[in-house]
Amino acid sequence: MRKSLVAAALSMGIAAGAHAAVFDSTGQLAPVSISPLMEAGAPPDSPAARVDPNVLTSPFTGVVSINLRFIDADGVQESFICSGTAIDPWHVLTAGHCVDPLDNGVVVDITKPGNDVRVVLNDSDPFTAATDLITANRIDLNPDFDGFDICPDGSIGCVNDDIAILRLSQALPSTVQTYQIYDQPVDPGTIFTMVGYGTSGDGINGYTVAPSFFVKRTGANVFDLFDTDDEQNFSASSPAEVWYYDFDGTKNGQNRDTFCLLGLACGAQLPNNVETNLGGGDSGGPSFVLTPSGYQLVANNTFGINFRYGTDNTSGDFGDAGGGILLYSYLDWIRATAIPEPDSLALLALGLLVMTTVARRRSRSGR
Repeated sequence: MRKSLVAAALSMGIAAGAHAAVFDSTGQLAPVSISPLMEAGAPPDSPAARVDPNVLTSPFTGVVSINLRFIDADGVQESFICSGTAIDPWHVLTAGHCVDPLDNGVVVDITKPGNDVRVVLNDSDPFTAATDLITANRIDLNPDFDGFDICPDGSIGCVNDDIAILRLSQALPSTVQTYQIYDQPVDPGTIFTMVGYGTSGDGINGYTVAPSFFVKRTGANVFDLFDTDDEQNFSASSPAEVWYYDFDGTKNGQNRDTFCLLGLACGAQLPNNVETNLGGGDSGGPSFVLTPSGYQLVANNTFGINFRYGTDNTSGDFGDAGGGILLYSYLDWIRATAIPEPDSLALLALGLLVMTTVARRRSRSGR
């Protein structure tokens, strides 16, 4: 199995990890081995300046936080935070590893007591569990996902196929926006907007702010590199499935543009108050492109890479990188999986019947 870019990074001793964050039983962020929200640039930019307000006029009302809870092998309930995006009133798209607690390509069994996956909505009203907390009653994991960083042959170095779709037990409120998936490929150099609930900080100090189910941040970056299909051994002629960015900025007198330094891609560096990085808890969150019809979902966010400059082992600072899954390659699966609820189909059929009846009446009356 040929290595992807992230596998090559790992072989150089660079840490990579899924962007989920773990909470202990007290609700505090617990130390975890996986590496890492939206990070700010250099001060005076700050995590507080990146917060998207919980108001109905926000273009990101359909970006939700996700809480995975499960009972581990020792009988202890574990809790993870991720992010997700509403693609219709009944379905939320997220990362596969956010619902794969054992990291083996098997979705959490939500029929077992103590196991569930919940979507947390954020709006301008105080949080109310009855209206702002919705449990998933079905979870679909992309069939090609074998676990985070696992290749089709069982080796490591493949971050492809990391997608899951949650079907909700009740429809989202009409005040929650849903997003169309961008239905064409994107080119390197395209600017995109990332949104999530994960760990934050800035490009100098790295990660300093814990993730929160109720604090959503935004930022932007540039698609620098793509990986193709791991099931086709990363053939250059196969579809692009994985995207990468690097977090550019100046630290310790050095401008860190890692991919350019490695001779991989010299993408644009965005303004200090725009350029951003991902952190723990951002997994499953969206990357959007802005179109004339509004924000469209082009990718999800799933992993990070910690590039260490000399003796600087800071995680989440300038020079680090990350990426996720390009959704265009998975459109057929997404459309086949996110099937409307029976009630919705019945309403659609009724609407079509009414329209057909009206059209016939008009035809008969000569109008």
